[in-house]
Amino acid sequence: MMLKKKKTLERIIPGFSRSEDIRPFFIPKISELADKETLKRQFVSPIFGKSVKNDIVIENDRKYFGDIDKKYDAFRKNKKLTKEEEKKRYGDSYYEFNAISNADKKKILSGELDVADLTRRRPTDELVVDPLIETKEALASDEVSIDDFFAAVGAKKPEPEMDEMLHRNEYANDFQMEHEESLDSNRFGPIDEEDEDNVLFQENEVEREPMKSAKPILEPSIPENKPTSKLDKYREQVISNFDSYRLPSVSLLKKSPPKTDEAHEWIQANIDIINQTLIAFDIAGEVTNFTKGPTVTRYEISLGSGVPTKKITSISDNIQMNLAALSIRIEAPIPGKTTIGIEVPNKVRESVFFGDVVDNPRFLQSKDPLLLGIGLDIDANPVYTSIEAMPHGLVAGSTQSGKSVCIASIIASIIYKNRPDQVKLLLIDPKKVDLQQFAEIPHLITPIIDDSKIAIESLKWAVQEMERRYDVLKKFKSINVKDYLDRRINDPEFEAMPRIVIIVEEASDLLINGGPEVEEQILRLTQKSRAVGIHLILATQRPSADIIKGSIKANIPTRFAFRVPSSTDSMVVLDTTGAEKLLGQGDMLLSENGKIRRLQGAFLSPSEIEAVTDFVKDQAYPQYLFSHESLIKTSKANDDASELDELFAEIAKYVITEEKCSLNKITQEFGIGFNRANQIVSSLELYGIVSRNVGTKPREVLVNINKLNEILEKLGR
Repeated sequence: MMLKKKKTLERIIPGFSRSEDIRPFFIPKISELADKETLKRQFVSPIFGKSVKNDIVIENDRKYFGDIDKKYDAFRKNKKLTKEEEKKRYGDSYYEFNAISNADKKKILSGELDVADLTRRRPTDELVVDPLIETKEALASDEVSIDDFFAAVGAKKPEPEMDEMLHRNEYANDFQMEHEESLDSNRFGPIDEEDEDNVLFQENEVEREPMKSAKPILEPSIPENKPTSKLDKYREQVISNFDSYRLPSVSLLKKSPPKTDEAHEWIQANIDIINQTLIAFDIAGEVTNFTKGPTVTRYEISLGSGVPTKKITSISDNIQMNLAALSIRIEAPIPGKTTIGIEVPNKVRESVFFGDVVDNPRFLQSKDPLLLGIGLDIDANPVYTSIEAMPHGLVAGSTQSGKSVCIASIIASIIYKNRPDQVKLLLIDPKKVDLQQFAEIPHLITPIIDDSKIAIESLKWAVQEMERRYDVLKKFKSINVKDYLDRRINDPEFEAMPRIVIIVEEASDLLINGGPEVEEQILRLTQKSRAVGIHLILATQRPSADIIKGSIKANIPTRFAFRVPSSTDSMVVLDTTGAEKLLGQGDMLLSENGKIRRLQGAFLSPSEIEAVTDFVKDQAYPQYLFSHESLIKTSKANDDASELDELFAEIAKYVITEEKCSLNKITQEFGIGFNRANQIVSSLELYGIVSRNVGTKPREVLVNINKLNEILEKLGR
């Protein structure tokens, strides 16, 4: 079937005669029109002004085919598509305005370009750019003017009538309807099979190629008052104090498809096997309930009167053998219930995405800045925990158990809840690969640390910051950082005190290389740092007792246990067995204050991490509190200070008293050898006490006794 457009009445203009060669939209020049009185009575278009076009429709010149609903959904009130359907079908929620560019419009009106040539144009020849598509958003801000906008587009600024029309969206639909035929019909969807036979082609017409339905990207020029250099952007960010910063949207994350509550046949089969096993061992009890989770199903057994719970645990191997399960875990009894739980792996595991946990009012509307989305429990309910309530955490598990994904979800939860000035992150990654996707995010205190020596110095800095914050809280008489932020924020001497979360990806490597020095810093942080808003999360894949010592675990009550090789390792992490029975790939046990829950950790893919980090990095730059170079200098100075000779302080005072530095005098006065005296003098030169040795000239003394005392105080001498 062929649709035809109604012929409009032709306007008779003096000096104009219709012929067969006339193309659509042909307009004679004003200079060729003789009767000026007729011009006064001409229609003035809000789009073309006084240049009135003659819309001449030639029969069979255009083709109408395809799905009618897809063509005219944008103009039907009762069949208007939703924005999601429009984006899915056409790639743009405002696709009805993707009409034609101003440049092509002028060429068509002047006769330089034919509509048929426009539809045959390849997509790579010229991108269809219409200011109507982006003008509404671009001009909504006072920062972008109309002149700058059209300068960026590369088009000439329209006449006043056109300029006014750009701010009046009601003309857009009329313009779209008038030029609908000039667009390729394939942008409304593929041709239906039932309409293929009704498509009429002219014999000598060139085959048209479909145009790509891509939304043009317009880059308006930056006004003079906007920052152009990186330094200017840093300055504007510091002044604005992240006022315009937006938290990431949950639309950046994946979600699992909706699940059905249908009972599976294998669940009933497992119930029958468990009941038969109890009968075989003469145990009075039966399965009375079950709870299906994403990874495991918990079967609840009610025992008869006088039956000890140890009878169930003693036949756990027989139950596992009869069920043909990879592993089972028995919880005897279930906390808060009068039943015993047997957790059996599901036949088919269900995916749990980080977006399923985050997209919940409990997380999004919570006022806790350190709330973490962990995963789903056996009842398929989202599980959240707060770092402030922890206050420190230990994440342990073997390779491919889900430990690194858990760390990534912890960092992502912090990014989703806080601006860069509210929470700061100190990331230590000795393995150099696990945390690199979070590099250069604005929440970082310093670039991600992958060197053990720098990591040790960063922990020392954290201890110093902890002591300094305690002095601030003492000054303001606040009991913790939350009380300080709530009651003292309006004080004229108020100091911003963002919470600090220190995450060590492979703590065992750091503890082995750093030895007692690292243990001392970690122990001090875990004992005292909670009140001042500094929290520590350690992750390791080697949870042995010689590395994770009891003094450290005693101050870390929250444990994230993934699959471990043996029950001994489970005892180190959880102080009980059970982690060796886990299935891996996010299956975990969460221990909080002695209460253990089994849950499936949320999965966060690298592509989702990249989308979230790109979103925050596009808005702000990291404002590092210190660099790696400064930590290296501090470490070197500390090493040099520890290696100084025991006579360093005495010889320094002697040199200042004598006002000259002579090796012979030092050897005679202190009774030491030449080599030792030369080494001490080199140390004096390193700390700027004496000058360099230039030829045969004696060294000069550069400081007085007061300056020397300051140097010795810093060196601990």
